[in-house]
Amino acid sequence: MTLTLLDLYNAAATQEWSMYDNDAENKSEFESSLVLAINKAATEILYSYPFNFRERTHIMITVPNINSYKLPAGIIMKDENGDYCIKINSKPLKLLKTKPSGSKFGIPESFYIQGDKIILYPVPIAQSIITIDYITLAIGENASGEEIFALKDDTDTITVPTHLEELLKNAVIARTMLNSIASEGDENYSAYKKQSEVAYRQLVKYAKGVGQDKAVKF
Repeated sequence: MTLTLLDLYNAAATQEWSMYDNDAENKSEFESSLVLAINKAATEILYSYPFNFRERTHIMITVPNINSYKLPAGIIMKDENGDYCIKINSKPLKLLKTKPSGSKFGIPESFYIQGDKIILYPVPIAQSIITIDYITLAIGENASGEEIFALKDDTDTITVPTHLEELLKNAVIARTMLNSIASEGDENYSAYKKQSEVAYRQLVKYAKGVGQDKAVKF
């Protein structure tokens, strides 16, 4: 099963106390308020914990005399020593704390970050393979397989391993209903809050794997 926006929309619409129709066939029948609530729920859940299924490796090839390259859309991971997981030809690059005062050419040994760019130092004189391990900020893919940061089309999917799909679905739906209730004083708020917390803890528990620390908060 692939977890699509259409699946999430109709599942949320079938929930008790829902005010939405649950027989949508495509995005033309979506109500924007529910789509917004689903996206808010998905981002709150996926961004709240470093799920390993969100880990990616960005690969780029350096071009001679070019030292500036665009970073991937995500959070760069760190190793056990606290160093960024950025390598050139499998060798770690060192982070420069200050911008170099002059130009130097050679095989890059270090880098610094400038906005959404990584600047290599020395400036490359040949092609090399740069790898950056990061946690993606994308929440899924569209029908063309491109990363997306919000679910818009009925066929847009959330990226999650198959064995976690139902757990993520439950967590997103419960959180969606919570987000759809305007007031914490609403009689249904506490019930969905409890459902949301339980579903989230289950998701994190099984996403961690067997034998890992199960203590989580949301």
